Amino acid sequence: MSDEHRLLRKMMARQDLSRAETADLVSTQLREDASGWRLLAFSVAAQTKGETVEELLGIFDGMYRLTGPWRIRFPDELMDISSSGGTGIPKINVSTLATLVVGEPGLAIAKQSFYGINSRAGSADVLAAVGIAVPALTFPQLERALATVGVAFQSPVFLSPELENLARFGQGLGANAVGISTPYHLMVPLFAPFKLKYRMFGINRVQQLDLLASLFRALGYDSALAVHGLDGLDEVSICGPTRLRGFRGGEEIDTTLTPEQAGLATAPQEAVAPRDAQGNVRDFLRIVHGVETGPKRDLVAINGGVALYLTGRSPSIAAGVEEAVARLLNGSVARKLQALVEQVGSPETLRRATEAALSP
Repeated sequence: MSDEHRLLRKMMARQDLSRAETADLVSTQLREDASGWRLLAFSVAAQTKGETVEELLGIFDGMYRLTGPWRIRFPDELMDISSSGGTGIPKINVSTLATLVVGEPGLAIAKQSFYGINSRAGSADVLAAVGIAVPALTFPQLERALATVGVAFQSPVFLSPELENLARFGQGLGANAVGISTPYHLMVPLFAPFKLKYRMFGINRVQQLDLLASLFRALGYDSALAVHGLDGLDEVSICGPTRLRGFRGGEEIDTTLTPEQAGLATAPQEAVAPRDAQGNVRDFLRIVHGVETGPKRDLVAINGGVALYLTGRSPSIAAGVEEAVARLLNGSVARKLQALVEQVGSPETLRRATEAALSP
């Protein structure tokens, strides 16, 4: 019996793997399994048993064995704001917009961006509509954008060819409507082959908040937060209370935040849902340009405000929300998007999309 089969049988018997065992199993499968069947066997066994922190760290290590560190210069003050997806609740691209609000050269954000599978439009979909093709990003462009704009949208699945089998596996799950969550749905948006100081991550399962807080500690972040809207959103929500779990420096965070505590009004979920993919692009650009001032803007502001608080840029979440709103209204977010597109995308595409979005 091979080591891979032995470890799979161990998981199927509901026995936990060590971090090293998981890394060995994952790295072997990612190198060899072009069909995805072995990756699926591991995923089903892991989901059935329930993943441990050690196993999640092993998945991270297994991916890192393939990619190695990205050999470009990254800012010391580096963050990611992203979410797991998979809620089934339609909403605007919250973390993408919050990234544009918060990111700047002094606090750069290298945000994971993917195409939507279950959502009306993923981060990479809306970015393509405004002139940024995320898979086309190069390492020199990534380095320059982080240094000068403070924002870059990227994914190791696109930039690291060593993860080709993993990308193919994910595409196969979506194309065949397999309908199961895998450990990779969680770990791919969390994986970074470079050092992050801060992490804010929205999760679709409230039961995983403590697990993620422990994972973030083990990954060595200075400050990190897992968030889950109790209405089901994998974001800080304005449609009800949100659980926040993690740490800010040496301070543990385990609390529930209401929109009113952040200085905002509670809104129904339908108020933050885009009409369709085209409407999602319109909403995106109207928020960026400060034209949208309703619940959709507020959903972005509360997430931006929490991120500013987490990184020490605001003394409180309410103050962070005020700063996020101010940035949206004063045009700085729109200028940031324009500068980023000029570096890595198509300004003409952005111009046409903006004219359409801002027209009466």
